[in-house]
Formats: sequence, C-alpha cells, structure tokens
Amino acid sequence: MVMLTDPPTVPAGTTMLNLTYSNVTLHAVYPDGSSGWLSVNASGTVDLFSLVNMSQTIASTSIPSGSTVDQIQFTIASVDATVNGTVYTVTPLSSTLVMPIANSKVNKTLSGVLVDFNPTLVLIQGTNSTGSVVDYYVLVPSATATVVTSLSRAQVKVGTIVELGKNDREKLVRVVESFSEDLTIVNASLSVSGNVTSLSVTLKNTGDISFRICGLTLHGDFNMTSIVGKRTRLGTIPFKVNGTSLVPLLGADSASLITSALTLEPGQNATLTFSGVLELKRVCIVKGPPIVAAPMIIGVIPMVVTPIVGATYTVRLMNEGFQTFNVTATA
Repeated sequence: MVMLTDPPTVPAGTTMLNLTYSNVTLHAVYPDGSSGWLSVNASGTVDLFSLVNMSQTIASTSIPSGSTVDQIQFTIASVDATVNGTVYTVTPLSSTLVMPIANSKVNKTLSGVLVDFNPTLVLIQGTNSTGSVVDYYVLVPSATATVVTSLSRAQVKVGTIVELGKNDREKLVRVVESFSEDLTIVNASLSVSGNVTSLSVTLKNTGDISFRICGLTLHGDFNMTSIVGKRTRLGTIPFKVNGTSLVPLLGADSASLITSALTLEPGQNATLTFSGVLELKRVCIVKGPPIVAAPMIIGVIPMVVTPIVGATYTVRLMNEGFQTFNVTATA
C-alpha cells in the first residue's frame, strides 16, 4: 500500500487544502536482482487537512516478498486552497516528487510505503498577467517516505483513512532526522547592493542515496519599495531550482517558468545561486468620484524587494527532509 500522511503549514484563515495526485510509481529491486519502475495506476484527490495524525491509502499493488522498494514518485496534478472563504488555485513549487524510501525491504504479507507529506502554503500578493491584483499561493512540498508493516487488511482498500500509530510517527521522525543529516546546507550567504540581491546556498550529500532538490524558501522580513516610495513588508520568497540557478517565484507569470530539478548523488555538493532584482508588480488604482462606477487603473508600479542589511534570514530546503540554515544579510 502507498499511504499519505500530512501535517500542513498554512496561513491563518486557511480552511481547506485539496491535492490531486496522479502517476504513482514505485522503484523496486526484485529478489532475482532485476529492477524497474512499477506503475500503480493511481490517481485521486485528498483533503490534506483530514490527514493530520492520520494516514490515507492512495494506491495498492502486489510485488514479490523479499523485494526492495527504494523510491516512490508521484505527480501533483493540482492543488486548491480555501482561504478566508475564497478558493484559490495553488502553484506547487514542483509538480513531481521523487523520494527515497527508508527501511525499504519488503518482507511482510502486508507492507506499506508511508509518505510523510509536509507542505507549506506560502502567500504572495502581486498581479497577474493582465495587471489585476491577486493573492497568489505557492505550495512548497517537503516529503519523506518509509516502509511500515503494522497494517490491517482494511488498509488495502484505496481511500481508507486510519489513525497514525505511535510507532509509525516515531519512525517518520527518525527518517526525517536521518535524511536531514545526509543532505545538509553547509553554507549560505545573502547580500544586497542597491536593488540587487545575491543569494548563495551550498548543499552536500553525505549519505549513500541520491537526493532531488526542486526548490527552497527564504524566510524573514524584507523591504518592498515602489517607485513612488511606498514601503510594505514581505515574509517569504520561494525559489525554484533550475540546474544550479535559483528562480524566484514572485507572481503568476514566474510560476509558469519551466525549470529543472537538481539531483545530488552521494558525496556530491552543489552551490545554488541567485543574483538580480527581486521585483513584484502592483497595480496602482485611483478611486474616481461618486458618479464613476469603477476605480481607475493608472498603471503598474514595480515593487523592489530587498533584504534588510543586518537582519537574519532562514533558508529552508523543503524537498526530501527538512533542512534549515540561518544567514545574516550583508551590504
């Protein structure tokens, strides 16, 4: 069985977070030494709020006893969130998750791959391609997986939701700790020169399995200043990974960019970098006199986002496991 559990981190006012998944596949190494990806042909929609301390079976298949299931992959087809009564279409930082599986030997009649899917829903306020003001949401996924064996026959049925046992919760904690030790942020720097922000994050894989990195987030208190001098605040900037480059997601247009995740093999390290102007675009609206039915849009004002020199920021690598690193912004 493939089972999903989920403790999400969401903004205040979020009452629903639905994820539609598809293309669930398992990488299996069979007793005869052969290996390959096994498609489970599963798809569906889960309410992630219903899976706090619970697990839901999302797929089921049969493999020979004694096989090793060492990776799982599935596609995030779509995500919807309800925040303060409004339904939003959410952009995932990565639409495909590929996770190594801990304790991957399957030697029980009933075994399962338990995926701990711990996403963070990030709010960004900007404009869309037509210049309309929007609240824009990005889902930053973090996930680990482990094989579990204390299962009931009822859990074979797809859709079954059961309470997550204490042993399985403890096992997931150990897996997260282990992966966090294997894939580490060894160094990071953050600087600002005028309107240009430079971010550098060095990663190292000290484990014995490969890790796939699709993005990270930078958390802290940023300045946002428009050309007319208006200042506001921004708390989180998500970045997609494109090779070793970091691509900021600061609006609906940037979210549509096609990027390529980075795979770190055992013993490898890599430095992810961004250098450029972080910019949101806001529509400037002037209210007309009472006889005017609608306010007048006078243009789009760029909002330049910069770190505050001397402030501390947290880099969060939220893919396989959960790694953080604190860095102070310099001039």
